[in-house]
Amino acid sequence: MPPFQLPPFQWPQFPGVPGTGPGQPTPSAPAAPSGSPGLLPPLFGALSWQGEVRSVINELEANLSPDRQAMVRGIPLIIDPNPNSINAFAGCDEKGAPFLAGTEGLLEAIDAIAQTTANDDLFATHTYDQYTNTVMPQIVRGTTASPALPLGILPFTTALDPRRLSHAHELFDSIVAFTFGHELSHHYLSHTGCANGSGQGGGLLVQAGAAARLLTRVPFFNQPLESAADAAGTVNVLDAGRARRPSYVWTERGGLLMLDFFARMDAAAGMSPINPIGFLQTHPHPALRIPIVQAVAQGWHQTHPG
Repeated sequence: MPPFQLPPFQWPQFPGVPGTGPGQPTPSAPAAPSGSPGLLPPLFGALSWQGEVRSVINELEANLSPDRQAMVRGIPLIIDPNPNSINAFAGCDEKGAPFLAGTEGLLEAIDAIAQTTANDDLFATHTYDQYTNTVMPQIVRGTTASPALPLGILPFTTALDPRRLSHAHELFDSIVAFTFGHELSHHYLSHTGCANGSGQGGGLLVQAGAAARLLTRVPFFNQPLESAADAAGTVNVLDAGRARRPSYVWTERGGLLMLDFFARMDAAAGMSPINPIGFLQTHPHPALRIPIVQAVAQGWHQTHPG
């Protein structure tokens, strides 16, 4: 029997939702900003990814308003070493202290998205589609499949190209910025109720046992709060991205790439946008989150020209 292949991904169409009505173009991420000076070093492996996440979170925090900075300063980052779970969280531990958390599987997925999208941006390939068509069937069939980039997806002729590796680094940071900007906002928007400047970490904590305990104590965020976190996180990403000039400027593209991945995952699992039981079973369907990110970004760009 030939291996199962997902059909080409198509965005669901919803009348009245910007960019998804009949006859309207499907949502797309803006082109990668140009003019980033120099080449960035490649990101290889878990320790490299985890350090990069902490660095990105520091940039996000630095570009918050003083009152919001005070609420989230020093909140520790916990990495759950589970390579098969693709999730990020904000929550409070058993002592009422705030934390941010992400899984090893999430970082594997972000790396794969960045590696393949960078190849497609530079060489007009379709490696991101090849990657998602390859891993999605395994991911949605069980809990033991990894989202890591399989060997052979990237062409041998471009895999080690310094330009591709540098752009993948840029995209990794941009996707991480949206993902953890969203989670950080749950704290400073008072969704968790425990972020009051009492964070004791300030650095990267990788504790398997602690992560297992903490991740059982994530507050239940309802969908309006998730939409608010998407909006606030997008603004934070754009503010921090503009401040990075002349380095690679973060835009909403990182968020759209991450949400595209989750939309493909839900589509592979046969989940309907009208019955959202996907990411953490508490978030709106990605196809409904994308227009929110796009609308917030459009408004931000209109008030921040240049």
